[in-house]
Amino acid sequence: MKKIVIIGANDFQRPLIKKAGEMGYETHVFAWREGATGAGDADFFYEISITEKEQILEICRKIQPDAVATIGSDLANITVQYLAEKLGLPGNSSACIENSTNKFAMRNAFQKAGIPVPFFQAVSVGDRVVPEKFPVIVKPTDRSGSRAITKVYTQEDLERAITQAAEQSFENRAIVEEYIQGAEYSVETISYKGEHTCLAVTKKFTTGSPHYIETGHLQPAPLSEEMYGKIQDTVFRALDALEIRNGAGHSELRIDKEGNIRIIEIGSRMGGDCIGSDLVPLSTGQDFVAMVVDTAAGKPPVFTEKTRKVSAIRFLMNGNDLKHLQELQKEHPDKVKKVVLEGDVEQAHITDSGSRPGFFILQTDTMEEMEELFYHGPWENPLRELPETPIQKLRFTGNIRDNTETAPVHNHLYMKREDLLPYSFGGNKVRFAQKFIEDMKREHCDSMIIYGNYHSNLCRILATLCYQLHLPCYMVHNTEDVKEDKETENSRIIRSMGVTEIPCKKTEIADAVQKAVDELREKGCKPYYIYGNTRGEGREWVPMEAYREVYQEICCQERKMGTHFDYIFLASSTNATQSGLLAGSLEEGDERNIVGISVSRNETRGKQVIARNLEEYAQMHKSSLPQNFKDKILFTDQYMENGYGTYSQDTADLIRSIYRSEGIPLDMTYTGKAFCGMVKYLEDHQIRNKNILFLHTGGTPLFFDFLEEYNL
Repeated sequence: MKKIVIIGANDFQRPLIKKAGEMGYETHVFAWREGATGAGDADFFYEISITEKEQILEICRKIQPDAVATIGSDLANITVQYLAEKLGLPGNSSACIENSTNKFAMRNAFQKAGIPVPFFQAVSVGDRVVPEKFPVIVKPTDRSGSRAITKVYTQEDLERAITQAAEQSFENRAIVEEYIQGAEYSVETISYKGEHTCLAVTKKFTTGSPHYIETGHLQPAPLSEEMYGKIQDTVFRALDALEIRNGAGHSELRIDKEGNIRIIEIGSRMGGDCIGSDLVPLSTGQDFVAMVVDTAAGKPPVFTEKTRKVSAIRFLMNGNDLKHLQELQKEHPDKVKKVVLEGDVEQAHITDSGSRPGFFILQTDTMEEMEELFYHGPWENPLRELPETPIQKLRFTGNIRDNTETAPVHNHLYMKREDLLPYSFGGNKVRFAQKFIEDMKREHCDSMIIYGNYHSNLCRILATLCYQLHLPCYMVHNTEDVKEDKETENSRIIRSMGVTEIPCKKTEIADAVQKAVDELREKGCKPYYIYGNTRGEGREWVPMEAYREVYQEICCQERKMGTHFDYIFLASSTNATQSGLLAGSLEEGDERNIVGISVSRNETRGKQVIARNLEEYAQMHKSSLPQNFKDKILFTDQYMENGYGTYSQDTADLIRSIYRSEGIPLDMTYTGKAFCGMVKYLEDHQIRNKNILFLHTGGTPLFFDFLEEYNL
């Protein structure tokens, strides 16, 4: 009977042990008992560390195997090469194994072959290294499994990262190399007597900076045929440079936005994480593990007719991942091809690939179907049912005088208290958040990109909601709207919610959004940008829907009160709230005036945005707008008081007065400025004896900022 020696017996090695047995080999497996889940699949199991080469060789001389192999482990691969050479079995040279398991030797081999490499330097603890530029990646010279990989941004942090990496290295050394930009992929190859075949290209997802632990893999990678050709040419050159002539190859590389390919590293073995053992046969129909057995025995690999399916692996990193798996097992059991649970997912402390507590593997017929299953949107919407907010009659009347009257004329002022919505200090943005989460659920998005600055009520509420729902949250921070770098109550809340901030200027917003999208996708997330595409277009209808419904709520409240509001005033910034109210008004066909007091946009731009919002909303709902609908867009920038985030003494005095007379907090960025603008608008336009409704859109934390500067 043919015999094969297999080095390693963890869960990633089990497919090799099983396959060799199916192919008629007597399997002799060497590994420590701890974690050796494949021991029960072996014909003979030897409880010996895979690093004990001489001891294993002594036993192998008695076994007289026909082949020796491993998959998914650099450390095991060193022993495999040693045994093959000593036993006269097929394999790769000692130079090949040195080049493909030591990152410093690998970089040198690439450099000699004319393959572009980043700046690199091998160091020991205490060595002085000054990189050409930061950031850099620091990792052990001779380990795999994402152990002790760190992205370093400053010289001050470099020494600690080198020490951590060297401690994980068998030779107590680290490699410092330039950080390579771009999306990360792996390439699975089989070689026989120096002839290489590309089996698959895999998209890799990681935790990102600083440690880049793999969270999942998708196969085939969504790339063009042209890019596949470029990848194959580059990888085959690199395989030759490392002298990989027989067996599996696992190449890791990045592709930047310009399409440049930069190789990170290559192993002369199958990739771990079930990429070769499970994903390749599921997506291509090729039996990669059988090819490893054949080439280890000196036989050519057998290729079958290639199938085209999609496969993926997701690692269980937290409770949401486990919940995702459980739902897939219930709703799509035929798509779940493998599940491994090796620890408590909820309590897992993940520091490298080896500490991940489990995974599951999926297979679908199409990429579209995989998109539906691979990602899961928010599991719940804490804001699913929001209460009706009260309308409060104010003592304040906004007295109007003109040149012909000796006594003031009163308006009747009311306020709809959206600030009393029961979530994160309330405000209209709570209703926005409610609708955004519902839309995320529909689109299976599992992360959010928000836009604003540290005065933003929307950023405060969405950051809080993402934290509550365990959703990654990126904040594109426009640093030009607010000049001063002052801590605010909103900023304290936002920062404490753990958002990832991307600061930018106004001209850089689209690039910053794209950066956030790219980073989240690299982490295996499906991001949701609250404003649609990178130009901030496409989701205007979501918050509009919230305030179309609020308009209906106001109409119901009017009927109960026996009152009709002639005017509705509000602070208008991104114009979504005003657009939604107008959509509701046009739907009702009433003649009410809805006036937006701008706190940020100029009048021309604001009116353009509102008109476009209404047109797109009507088109989406297959309804028509009256020809004169633009005449109903009342939006003024006359009361902005020198721009966003600034305010006048008049506004400060009015905030103080309203709190003293009504007990209602207004803020100096939005509601206080808009309320002051409304009072001036009523006077400027000589509006008298009318029922006026002011929509209090929230901003209570900003009121406390006001208290830091002024006494009530």
